[in-house]
Amino acid sequence: MRDLGQLGELAFQSWCAQVGLIANGSRIDKTGWDFFVEFPISQALTPNQLHKSAINCKIQVKATDKREGKWQVTLSNLRQMATSQMPSFYVFLEFDSNSDAQRAYIVHIDNDLVYKILKKIHQVEQSDKENNLNSRKMTLHYDESHELKFLNGISLKENLLAYIGTDYSKYINEKSQFLETCGFEDGYGTVQFSLNGEESIKKIIDVSLGLEEELDIENLVSIEQRFGIPSKKPEFQLQTAKLKIGMTASKKGKIRFKEDKLSSGLMFDINFYNSPFSFNDYRKYAKFRVTGDFFDMTFEPYQNKANYSFSLGDDLRLEVKKLKDAITLINLMSRDEQSAIIELELESLENILSFNLTSKFVERDLEIFNQLLDKVLQIFQYLKIYDEICISLKELYFFNEKIEQFHTIITKASECNVRVEFGLNGENRLKQDQMVHISVSACRLGSHVIGIIFSVFGKPIEISENRYRLDSSDIKIERIFTFTAKDKSINESIQEGIDKIILMYDEKYDVVFNWGDNAKN
Repeated sequence: MRDLGQLGELAFQSWCAQVGLIANGSRIDKTGWDFFVEFPISQALTPNQLHKSAINCKIQVKATDKREGKWQVTLSNLRQMATSQMPSFYVFLEFDSNSDAQRAYIVHIDNDLVYKILKKIHQVEQSDKENNLNSRKMTLHYDESHELKFLNGISLKENLLAYIGTDYSKYINEKSQFLETCGFEDGYGTVQFSLNGEESIKKIIDVSLGLEEELDIENLVSIEQRFGIPSKKPEFQLQTAKLKIGMTASKKGKIRFKEDKLSSGLMFDINFYNSPFSFNDYRKYAKFRVTGDFFDMTFEPYQNKANYSFSLGDDLRLEVKKLKDAITLINLMSRDEQSAIIELELESLENILSFNLTSKFVERDLEIFNQLLDKVLQIFQYLKIYDEICISLKELYFFNEKIEQFHTIITKASECNVRVEFGLNGENRLKQDQMVHISVSACRLGSHVIGIIFSVFGKPIEISENRYRLDSSDIKIERIFTFTAKDKSINESIQEGIDKIILMYDEKYDVVFNWGDNAKN
C-alpha cells in the first residue's frame, strides 16, 4: 500500500543528503516537527567568526496528491512551531498520485504568521467554546511565491538560507524579542476600579496631571490582555487600593500672554499636559496643565478657573531677554483684576486655543531686577553683543553694583570724570606732557563675562614721589570681549589686545596700563 507520508519524508531526506544537510527525524510524534535540520559549519570562518554556531531549523513535511494550495494544521502543532526561537518551516510536497514529488513549497513561520497563530490560540483559549488545541485547526496557504524552482537539495538549501539570512544569532534574537512583545501593541491589560464621589473624579484628574501623588480607589480589578483580547480570569482583585498614575507624554508648544488683541504679547515655550479623564461624562471637570521654565499653570475651561505659580529660584538661569519677559509676565499676573488673553499653540494642532484670564493681586517687588535687566540689554545693544547669555536673579542681584558701573562707563563715557592714580618705579620716567592709561573693566553676567579695554587720556599730575594722578573726561573704548569659564586663554588674548593699543599711542603719549604681570603703573 502506498504511504504518502513516508514518500514525502524520504524525498525531503534525499534532498538534504545531496547538500550535506543533516535531517534528524523526530522519534516522538508530539514534538510538532518532523525533522531537526543541521547545516554544516563553514570551513571558511575568519577568527572573528570562530564563535558562531551552526544554523539549525525545524521542518514539518506535509505530502499530498491534491493541488489545493492549503493545509489545515492543528493549533497545538502550530504553537510548537511558532514559539520555537529557531527558524521553523512547513514543506508541502505535491505528488499528483506519482511516486516522486511533482512540486514543493516552503512556508516560513515568519513574524506575520507567528502573530496570526498566537492571536488565534489566544482567542480560542479565552473563548467559552471548545479550547482543546489538538482539535482546533488553522489553515496555512501556499502558492507560487513559495515554490521551489528545482526539486533538489541545492534549491532547498538556497531557499532555507534566503529566509534565515547570513546572521543566525541575529535571527534568533529578533524572533525571541518578537515572541515576547507581539500582541502587546495596545497595552498589557486593563484596570477597572470605582471612584466615590465628585471629589474623587477631580482628584484622579489631578493625579494624572502630576498635581497629586495618589488617590484612594475601590473594587480594583486587573485584567491581562493580549492582541486586544482580555483574559477570562482577572490577574488580581482588591477591595481598596491606592492608585498612582504616570503623567501622559506632554505636547510641545508655545503660550502667549496678551493684554489685548492688538498687543504682541509675551511668548514662552511650554509642555502641555491633558488628562485622559477630562472627556465624555467628565468633561465638566476637565483640566489641563501648562509648564514652562519658570511657571506652572492649570486651567479648568468649563469652570472658568485657573491657578498659576512662578519660580525664578536662586540658580535658575534664563537667557537675558527671556528673564526680562519672565519678570514682565510675573508683574502683569500680579496685578489686581488684570485681564489677559492667553493663546496656546500646540504641536500637531492647527488651530490656536484662546481664552481669557483675570489675575488676582499678589504683592511682589521685582522692580530692581527689571531696571538691572534694562541696563544689561542696553549694554548688549551698545556693545553689539549677540551671544545667548544666561543669568539668574541671584547673580543679577549679586553683581548689581558692577553692572551699574559698567553700564555707566559704556553708555555715558563722554560724561564720566575718571581719576586714575598710579605709581612708577625708578626705572620708568614720564617723557611726554600727555599720557594714556589703558584699563580693563569686566562684568560677570551669569554664564558669560563681558568686558572692555578702554583708554583714559590726560595730563598727569605728580601727587608725591613717583606717584601720579590722571584726571580726565576723555575716555575711549578700544575693544569689547566676551568669554566663558571654558575660555582658558582669555588673559593672553587680552594682553595681546593691550599690546596692540600701546603701539598705537607709544610715540605721542606716555602709556601706562594695569593688566597682567607686565602692568606698568
